[in-house]
Amino acid sequence: MNTADLRSDGIYVLGTGAQTPVGRSAPAAAAAVRCGISAYTEHSYLVDQHGEPMVVARAEWLDETPPITDRIFALAEDAAHEALGPLHATPTALRDVHTHLALSAESVPQSAIGHEILQRLASAVGVLHADSRTEFIAAGHAGGLLALENAVRKLRGGEAQLCLVGGADSWLDPDRLQTLDLQGRLHSMHNSWGFIPGEGAGFCLLATGASAYRFGLTPLAELMAVATGHETKLMGTQTVCIGEGLTAAFRGVLDPATPVAHSYCDFNGETYRADEYGFTICRTSEFFEDAGSFTAGAECWGDVGSASALLGMALATSSWKGGYAKGPVALVWGSGASAPCRGAALLREHSAPGEGN
Repeated sequence: MNTADLRSDGIYVLGTGAQTPVGRSAPAAAAAVRCGISAYTEHSYLVDQHGEPMVVARAEWLDETPPITDRIFALAEDAAHEALGPLHATPTALRDVHTHLALSAESVPQSAIGHEILQRLASAVGVLHADSRTEFIAAGHAGGLLALENAVRKLRGGEAQLCLVGGADSWLDPDRLQTLDLQGRLHSMHNSWGFIPGEGAGFCLLATGASAYRFGLTPLAELMAVATGHETKLMGTQTVCIGEGLTAAFRGVLDPATPVAHSYCDFNGETYRADEYGFTICRTSEFFEDAGSFTAGAECWGDVGSASALLGMALATSSWKGGYAKGPVALVWGSGASAPCRGAALLREHSAPGEGN
């Protein structure tokens, strides 16, 4: 389908990028997840409180010694370059790119550090760094979806022509790992309901149909809707989470006229997350062809925190490009434990039947 078929006010995904322990590009990571390839390995020197080696999913090409901020920047830089690939033929378009980056408060405890990473990233990939053109978000696993929501608002409001939206994170800092261990959240032979800490980065390049046509770019998918919700009953509080925040995010994007064939989520093995999804599905099952049909990338690359949602989008677009998707509509969603943000995005294959002008 050529660019003449685009809806001028539609929001389209033009490119994606991924850096994960199982693949250093979106196609490679998607192929590994489809095949069920896992990057789980024992940490080279850290042991848990039971004296067993911690199990992690590490980007093996990165040295273990750099500060966590340098690891996150290295992952983000390569993923952002890949997502910007469609602009390589028209490099002047880079001056129109606005950047939205989601990081975690745990890995980047001070906003100044987050803005520093954002500035370094903008400089590395050749986009303009200015307060009006960049945004740093620290909102947990669903932070990428909040960044996506803000980018869509900019595009629809005419404030931006192109938006680069990303999320990057790493749990592989000794202090973070030891804190998780003390909290009893690490997966081990003593705790089957913990999670495997990982690291990664995911990015996507967005534009309206009018901008895609202007730059002569062919989309991978249409972003039909994105929404966020707020959960008050968080892990570790004396409350029971019944999925109210995630339900709000789902209802903000789902449409009975376009049932979801498959979902991409950030399940990580913790019971809190499974219970939350269960309650949410009880309220929204009519929007799904099969609510149990989902892909959880954490089964292969570990929990990747703020990178989760954008990596989910890379998996969805890769499935359509590779011809193995279960349907033309996919849901990407993100939740979390200590952060209240919940989010969801509804994507449709660009060439799917029924796409009007």
